[in-house]
Amino acid sequence: MKDKDVKEAERLISKFFDGATTLDEERRLYRLFGSRRLPAGLERYRPVFAAFGSMEHAGRRRPAMLTALQRSVCATAAALALVFGLTVYADFREERMLAQVYGGSYVIDNGRRIDDLGLIRADIENALGEADRIEKRLGSADVVNETEQDVLDGISDPATRRQVEMMLNE
Repeated sequence: MKDKDVKEAERLISKFFDGATTLDEERRLYRLFGSRRLPAGLERYRPVFAAFGSMEHAGRRRPAMLTALQRSVCATAAALALVFGLTVYADFREERMLAQVYGGSYVIDNGRRIDDLGLIRADIENALGEADRIEKRLGSADVVNETEQDVLDGISDPATRRQVEMMLNE
């Protein structure tokens, strides 16, 4: 570095610390201290101007503006993430409910015990449906039994009554 350049750099450094430099002069200082070789007298200022220089570069960035397409893509992604999250939560909640209601249930399939509620849920629901059907049939059987009893009660002849009872019990 020439003597003239060193004197110019010292003048700009003094001006910088007085707060009187222009942006262009500050950029010249940052470039100077960003170079590899400096005179020994200026080397002590390198950390200061390296720090200020890095702030200057970071400050020059303009904020990125999202385009309408980018905003719509982000909104769609957020909506999908929300739907996915709600679906996962609903599945988790359903699994928890199944565990509370049917915990301990199992199915024997080909000699193998299966107690994973997710796998046997359909079997549990089928068993419950069958139980409802049987219960309804039993309710109907009570009506039939009561009707049969009413018929028998209406028969005064004991022999005929026994004959009708035998036919009903067959």
